[in-house]
Amino acid sequence: MAANRAADATALSPVSIRRLAREARRLAPADQVRIAYLGDITFDPLPEFVAGVGVASGFAAAGYVAPFKQYVQELMTPGAGLRTFDPHVIVLVLTLRELCPEVALRGSRLSADQLKQAAASVLDTVTACVERALAGSSASLLVGNFAPPSGHLLGLADQKREFGEAEFYAEVNLELARRLRREARVQILDLDQLTAYAGRAKVWDPRLYYLAKMPWRESFLPLLAEQIVRQSKVALGRLRKCLVLDLDNTLWGGIVGEAGPDGIKVGPGDPEGEAFFDFQSRVRALKDRGIILALCSKNNPADVQEAFARRTEMPLTLDDFAAMEIGWEMKHLGLERIAQRLNIGLDSLVFCDDNPAECELVRQMLPQVEVLELPKDPAQFPALLDRVHGFDRLVLSDEDLERARQYRENAQRGEARGAFTDLGAYLASLGTTMSVGRATPAELSRAHQLFAKTNQFNTTTRRYSLAEVERFLSDPRGALYTVRVSDRFGDLGLVGLCLVRAAEHGWVSIDSVVLSCRAMGRGVEHAMLNHVKQRHVAEGGAAGLTARFIPTKKNAPAAGYFESEGFRVTERAADGMTDYVLDTASCRPTPCDWIQVTDRDRTD
Repeated sequence: MAANRAADATALSPVSIRRLAREARRLAPADQVRIAYLGDITFDPLPEFVAGVGVASGFAAAGYVAPFKQYVQELMTPGAGLRTFDPHVIVLVLTLRELCPEVALRGSRLSADQLKQAAASVLDTVTACVERALAGSSASLLVGNFAPPSGHLLGLADQKREFGEAEFYAEVNLELARRLRREARVQILDLDQLTAYAGRAKVWDPRLYYLAKMPWRESFLPLLAEQIVRQSKVALGRLRKCLVLDLDNTLWGGIVGEAGPDGIKVGPGDPEGEAFFDFQSRVRALKDRGIILALCSKNNPADVQEAFARRTEMPLTLDDFAAMEIGWEMKHLGLERIAQRLNIGLDSLVFCDDNPAECELVRQMLPQVEVLELPKDPAQFPALLDRVHGFDRLVLSDEDLERARQYRENAQRGEARGAFTDLGAYLASLGTTMSVGRATPAELSRAHQLFAKTNQFNTTTRRYSLAEVERFLSDPRGALYTVRVSDRFGDLGLVGLCLVRAAEHGWVSIDSVVLSCRAMGRGVEHAMLNHVKQRHVAEGGAAGLTARFIPTKKNAPAAGYFESEGFRVTERAADGMTDYVLDTASCRPTPCDWIQVTDRDRTD
């Protein structure tokens, strides 16, 4: 399926999208994302377009369309098709024409107070449906807002009317966003913005609506499908962490080794230079979103350093980049080193270059890396960045906002490690402090990120949904512990999770131990389990601990973890899956005296 990926799936023709959808049905991989469609419209053929656009972006989707206008019944009936389908994502689209026809068709006759009452009624109906969906399903929700018509019933006079039609739609959409803002599993599917982008008159198809209650022209469906795929990926935590950029004709116009720092084009006063300036500004905004920036360019390092030193008007500085590979080696080798230095997987990288040959080589050598081949016109560069789904974030956590700094500090830790021949002395020099305690609602988004994306130190690689993580926070028979770490170089943020559950006969089961790659190799995993041993065995009186390790292609760093903690193997399957126990007689802390540990549950 990866071979079918397109830089812009919305540019594909409906015929091409349907062909890709047929391919998706034929392949039907086991990891398909199940998307259910509920509302008061006819959704066909939107699920087919979502499946086809999904194939084009490496996303396998299966669809379920609820019976027409039966969204309440589907949400409330245990035996309904929705429950059987068990969706990962629910798309809920309700229309003003069906919810409140007196406004949609006769709003010009209503007073301001009547319109305000109607707005409140519409909002109450939508939020009630959302509450039912959240209560009855673990799915994430994409809730459509309301797209205004292309013209107002009162024409230009609507501008001067108190709470006129334009204000009605604006207020309903704003209030809907306010009401749903704190729901971790809910996103707004912004039909208002999407239809405005496409042109409202070009989106609405009255004939098709009258015939089949299908409101959208086929030409709009690729754009809508692409947005559903994009938001579904975010809901499921399918993220990219790092943007790796070329330099010449990517961050500036021209070749710095030939034109010199003063000859490259970037900045005001020149049309091409302004385009590169705006592109750098957009890249800088990605850093503000928590995306790590890196450089991989065939250049003389001294020329690059001089360019950044002299062209201080550029939005980006060398300090914005957490890793750099500047030289004359093949770029796929540089990308491998960047991933190794940052301790992230190659599937976390997005590589951006203007040279088609370089892009193709990276595609061939490193298929895990997403490649952005820049067009000839630099004015089109920002739009290409906007199409990278993996750069989206549903919520910006403190860790997201500080990620670039954290990875740069991690590189400094690596440099400091080289000055020590004794590992113990190095660990002691870090001055590591760790706080551990039960997860809080404010940590929900970050905890979900760790479950969704951590591969290397992850004992089971169980990918819990946002709804499941939310339930862990209040589960009386278990606990989700979060770990925060800092040292003399800076704050690493929330880097670890340990999920435990009550088991039979007084035992406690360790469901998952997850640790960010930034915190590996310094004993945090041992201090984390020491806390569990102390809390549940030494103090809680548990009969002991059980655990399981499920091997994957990437979690080798977690192999042997439970043995190092004193656990005894009880069963080892042919595929490497291993079960462990730790009885009270063998339950003792693992030495990691170089870490100062604080129990948040007892100090807050």
